[in-house]
Amino acid sequence: MKTWLTLVLLGALLVIGGILAIANPLAASIAVTTLVGIFFLLGGILQLWLLFRAGTGFDGALNWIIALMTLVVGVWLLANPLEGTVSLAIVVGVGFVISGIARIIWASRAGRGTSAFVPLMLSGAASLLVGVVIFSDFQSLATQVLGLLLGIQLVMDGVGFAAVGLLLRNRQS
Repeated sequence: MKTWLTLVLLGALLVIGGILAIANPLAASIAVTTLVGIFFLLGGILQLWLLFRAGTGFDGALNWIIALMTLVVGVWLLANPLEGTVSLAIVVGVGFVISGIARIIWASRAGRGTSAFVPLMLSGAASLLVGVVIFSDFQSLATQVLGLLLGIQLVMDGVGFAAVGLLLRNRQS
């Protein structure tokens, strides 16, 4: 199969997945939480295995604590995916607020006359707005936000892959 066609098909698949995630954001949010839980669980297991293999004993207590916490978070997310989704939504909301504020500060420091001012200010305002929206109706959005963000990301990635594939096809013609 030609590279351009592979990219177009991958793009179409991602767009379909994104639309499905947007259509059912609760299911997509729980899927994200489950995947994150699996990664935490595997990460904790791997960290513990590496610590045992290194034979450090309990000299690096902080490393052992981090490995155990990672393992516990993974187990908790997998055992309680709905509660985990709400917890991850809090983290995402806080992340948007903090990154929005940081970008606004960077824009202010860059100054109005620089080329970075407007993009940083707009990006910061958009991130801050998303964070405020998440927390303004947290009861309704907590279980939906991860799925919606996943859906939007999948659609954007799909459009990007398809566009690159079509560009490659046009260059090869």
